[in-house]
Amino acid sequence: MATHRDTDTIAAVATPSGPGGIGIIRISGSDSLYILKSLFRPSNPKCTYKSHMLYHGFIVNPESGQEVDEALCVYMKAPKTYTRQDVVEIQCHSGPAVMSQILELCLKAGARLALPGEFTKRAFLSGRIDLTQAEALNDLVCAQSSGLTLMSIKGLKGALAKRIEAIRKGLVYCLSALEVAIDYPEEDSEILSENHIIERLETDVIGPVVDLIKAYDVGAIYRYGAKVLLVGRPNAGKSSLLNALLCEERVIVTEIPGTTRDIVEQQIEIDGTLVTLMDTAGIRQSPDPIEAMGIDKIVKVAAVADVFLWLIDPIQGVGVEEEEVARLIASFGSKKIIVVVNKIDKVKYTEMGEVEELIRQRLAQLKGLDIDDKVPICLVSAKTGEGLQELTATISNALLQDGRIKEIDVAPNIRQKQVLQHMSCCLERAMGGFKRALPLDVIALDLRQALNLLGEITGETATEDILDQIFSSFCLGK
Repeated sequence: MATHRDTDTIAAVATPSGPGGIGIIRISGSDSLYILKSLFRPSNPKCTYKSHMLYHGFIVNPESGQEVDEALCVYMKAPKTYTRQDVVEIQCHSGPAVMSQILELCLKAGARLALPGEFTKRAFLSGRIDLTQAEALNDLVCAQSSGLTLMSIKGLKGALAKRIEAIRKGLVYCLSALEVAIDYPEEDSEILSENHIIERLETDVIGPVVDLIKAYDVGAIYRYGAKVLLVGRPNAGKSSLLNALLCEERVIVTEIPGTTRDIVEQQIEIDGTLVTLMDTAGIRQSPDPIEAMGIDKIVKVAAVADVFLWLIDPIQGVGVEEEEVARLIASFGSKKIIVVVNKIDKVKYTEMGEVEELIRQRLAQLKGLDIDDKVPICLVSAKTGEGLQELTATISNALLQDGRIKEIDVAPNIRQKQVLQHMSCCLERAMGGFKRALPLDVIALDLRQALNLLGEITGETATEDILDQIFSSFCLGK
């Protein structure tokens, strides 16, 4: 699978662009040490460039002799490197002009500019990591939440690869037994019986594949984040609650109804999940065309929301405006609803239980919306902060399915899920073949195709086009 380009010596900036304390330029390939020696003037003239030793000195333009930057450089001899090739890292100051000059000197000295993800691709081609670990590494680099970080680390350590290997072993066993039954039909043993093969397929292959496909659905919340939509009548306290959850004055808050006209989005992390909070215009029948446009926008963003936070003012109670909100929510019946009774600082503590029960009764009477005892009601005060901790815990439970997502050890990405779904179709055809008493060699074709698909996940049977597509999504220098 390797090409002549994979033997080139490559170089790229491995740190984000922009001013900073340290920038790193990475070089990989057989000419790495030669390029380093041509550019680097070590402070110690007796420098021997021992592997994995850090050396201080200056990067110098070999043509002019001009010093470009002070640097720390390390040479790492193959195969104990990320790519299993000779690798050099130049640690310098990360000014864009400095980094650009040093990279250009590396290219003039014989390296070529690395393609996106080419260092990691070389690590894969050399057998240092498999494709699941490479993709987990890219997730880790791009992770914007602690939940995805933890999940990516598990993938990087081989959690998904181990699950795939267990499935592969089960599939190989079933396919081998099937092929023996084809070659030696006169044999009559329990191991070669169709019932035994079917049982092993169901327990060792089909069940685990279905579990992994389901894991994608529950793990996607960490990978892509979630959207929580704040809805309610004007002046229910939506903007105040958003500010309170963000711990900053992100939205203007006034006593004038209809202040918020547009959708205001802001991200926070809740229990390891990146959550986009969306503040909206107050929902009511309004003659104001601008306010009406703001309400129309709610319908569009509601389609992509995962959870509705329905804010209710306990003083105003449940009235005509709540019927308007109920109609909107009812049109998106699959969404999770959390009722938030805001401004409880205006309610006496002795009335709290009565307020919650009364609001639940009134909401249950609204037409077209099924508000039962399972819909949580949170009592909060955006002004004092009371109840906010309980609210964020309720949001987390709604998004993470009462904590069950936290228990998953692996979750395939969309590419891996699609391969698993294709594999599942092959397994279903094989099981259907047994039921219809098709020739065993026909059934074996489906099992071989399933085995080949499994190799696409780990990279064993992935084509060059698949690899190029995967690694092209990586950043330069990784």
